[in-house]
Amino acid sequence: MITDPKSCFQVERHLDGKFKHYAHGNGRVDVIPAFLSHWTNWNQEIEFSVIAICPTVLNQTIQELMQREIELTPQFAIADPVIHQLALALKTEIQTGCLSGRLYGESLGTALAARLVQNYAISKPPPSLERKANGLSQSQLERVIDYIKANLTQDLSILDLATLTNMSASHFSRSFKQSVGISPYQYLMQQRVERAKQLLEQQSIAISMIALDCGFANQTHLTKVFRKMTGITPKAYQKR
Repeated sequence: MITDPKSCFQVERHLDGKFKHYAHGNGRVDVIPAFLSHWTNWNQEIEFSVIAICPTVLNQTIQELMQREIELTPQFAIADPVIHQLALALKTEIQTGCLSGRLYGESLGTALAARLVQNYAISKPPPSLERKANGLSQSQLERVIDYIKANLTQDLSILDLATLTNMSASHFSRSFKQSVGISPYQYLMQQRVERAKQLLEQQSIAISMIALDCGFANQTHLTKVFRKMTGITPKAYQKR
């Protein structure tokens, strides 16, 4: 649970037979493991975001990052700017209609799960025992890249790509970045922009159609990503 950064309120919490009163809000975070028996009261109307993580995603992350079984520990009113930024990115993506697609949303979810496992779990092994991504083999990388290029207009997911390498989603994401230098989502956007450049050179094609042909939600989405990567708009690029 992530509180609104502009809020400030008093909380009464009941956990393990004990009551505790404290100040909350200002973007602080609660980490609540599944099946935790507790309740919380607050003294005014507030806004907050709740993110529920699928146990499968969390367990995959634990298996990939740790050498032994661990479990999350309850945390209340903690300041974690990483979780706050990931939650804000997810919220913005949802509010704008999930224009960036499943791959982007799943990447944020995987990053959030990794943050929880690495920072808010008991029996955490020392850093020397953590598994490091070694990158994809040449054949795996070629298979994934060919698939992405052949399916630029599709709403690809990390699971779609991970299946091609017989890896879990989180392991694949780290291995892909180790090999390519950027995340699967960033690579997908890069390839869509390259395809858009090719089509923009054919000035007879409307930019709105190019956006759809390259897998963007609409012309506005294309313009936003294109400008971010190239420094100019698709229209300006087409007129060069």
